[in-house]
Amino acid sequence: MRALDLDLVELVVATKRRIGQLARSSGLALTRRPSAADIIVLAHSTARSAVSEQGELRLRYRPKSGTQLLSERSFKFRIGLPASRPAADGRYSEDQVAKLAGLGVEQLRTLALYDVLSPTESGLSYSDLVVARAVGRLSAEGATFPKIIAAALALEQRGMSLSGVRLAKAPWGELVQVLEGCLARTDGQLLLPLEKGSDVDADEVFARAEEYEQEGDLELAERLYDLAARLDRDDPVIPFNLGNVRDELGRERDAEISYRQALARDPNFSDAWFNLGVLQEKIGRVDEALGSYEKAFAVEPSYADALHNAALLLMRKRQFSAAVKLLDQLMSTSQSSSAEARRLAHLCRLELKQESARR
Repeated sequence: MRALDLDLVELVVATKRRIGQLARSSGLALTRRPSAADIIVLAHSTARSAVSEQGELRLRYRPKSGTQLLSERSFKFRIGLPASRPAADGRYSEDQVAKLAGLGVEQLRTLALYDVLSPTESGLSYSDLVVARAVGRLSAEGATFPKIIAAALALEQRGMSLSGVRLAKAPWGELVQVLEGCLARTDGQLLLPLEKGSDVDADEVFARAEEYEQEGDLELAERLYDLAARLDRDDPVIPFNLGNVRDELGRERDAEISYRQALARDPNFSDAWFNLGVLQEKIGRVDEALGSYEKAFAVEPSYADALHNAALLLMRKRQFSAAVKLLDQLMSTSQSSSAEARRLAHLCRLELKQESARR
């Protein structure tokens, strides 16, 4: 009878005595000496202590030569406890999956020992490949293997898989689901913005949002900027950036709300006035856009873009005298815009002459 170490096992579906009975029926005998065991079963609950951040298995003792390692699910199946069976389409080798997922073979084997992957005698399935890719992405983003394994197992308890959800590393280090409009734990519980209290730092959230914005993941950037804005209710730059992301996503109304939140925090935020004006002009609210541009260069008289855009709007409204004043101001404050401002001012003066001649 082969010796079996259950020192690492914490199965909630059966008592240890019942497990011992089932093991003996399967030709196995429990032992209290792990170093003498022929088979070591790795319970899911041991991932935090038995797996390194990089995915290496690190048992607290040295197994004897030839010891077999079993995952919790494999052990359950072996002794007749309810356990799902792995997929049968093992079309990929370890080397293929490791290469496609950007992982090492040993990392894959660790994932298999914690039932994140389900290899068969013929290899790994396409579903395993998708999961391995998700693990590779999370690892590249800084998530540790114990946390990835814990997230995968939590999802499995809800009948879900890493292959079917989007996970991201939260600023406080937890892996969370990215859902429509919010973040949620892997157990499905929605995260309130202040739920983590002092564990959540607005600067960290903001920095992560900037990273996602630069990478082009605007939806996740929006969620994190929104979280940062709730955590820090004073900094005007946070809702300003949130407005920029929402504008780029084509959600003008939400973008306007964010710009106005920035201005409520700092009425002298000239960039927020300018971006609000650009947004208003884009959706046809020309008079409001003109007012926003005027606020921008009232705060910052040398704001060349605001002066330029306001002058163009005044020209469209055929208010050439007012446009010339702004263009003259632009020429006096911005060398780089002088040539264009001079050309537009010349056009305005021609129009004014023609209007005078028609009178």
